[in-house]
Amino acid sequence: MALIQLDFRSGALNFHEEVSIVLPDKPISTPIPTLWLFHGANADCTEWTRLSSIERYADNAGIAVVMPTVSNGHGQDMVHGMNYWTMVNKELVPAVRYMLPCLSDKREDNFTGGASMGAYVAFRLALNNPDKFCACGAFGGALDIINILSGTASDGFDVLPKDFACAFGSADRLRNTDGDLMYMAKNLVAEGRCPRMWSFVANNDFGIKQVTGAISKFKSIGCDLTDLYDEGIHSYDIWDKYIESFLAWLLNPEVK
Repeated sequence: MALIQLDFRSGALNFHEEVSIVLPDKPISTPIPTLWLFHGANADCTEWTRLSSIERYADNAGIAVVMPTVSNGHGQDMVHGMNYWTMVNKELVPAVRYMLPCLSDKREDNFTGGASMGAYVAFRLALNNPDKFCACGAFGGALDIINILSGTASDGFDVLPKDFACAFGSADRLRNTDGDLMYMAKNLVAEGRCPRMWSFVANNDFGIKQVTGAISKFKSIGCDLTDLYDEGIHSYDIWDKYIESFLAWLLNPEVK
């Protein structure tokens, strides 16, 4: 497996964006299917390779994985901070594909995924670009962001961390915008263009009520969503066991 550490100049951030990329040694196909994978809060682009076996699993599956740093910006053009959404939504994919033309640009070969905070970024990217990404997935995902910001998600936060306020401002600021996942999904389902969705959450994850609430909402909207559960907490210790299942689901639409 090739491991690439890449920096590109981001106009949105006005500094160099750091990206970790893994490429299969023997790709099943060329151009190579690609998973755009986002880290959780308080981490960076190295989180997935340091805490999981994503390299080995991706090599076996013949898929490339692109892992950018979004700091604690929640993939937002932050109220107080950097323009991470513009970087993710406008700059990331073209920049990486320019430097690695072996990556496929076909919709059916491109997917997004993330852990915790990164799952929200992944779903937002896919739902805002349904013509570019065919599926998105979450590990312990912060998916019901409106309820999280409203303090009604039962996710273990007695007081919302400051980075949420810096990134989002308030729930009202986000509601019924392109950052509101339920709002975007509902519109896409009505148009018949919603990407497939996948979710894993452990039964003792501090955010399980928020995750199951989000899953219920997505399903009621009519989203094609596969949800999995197991014993464990909000940790790569359990998430790592489901990465292979996630990759198989991405590459084979018939898998549930």
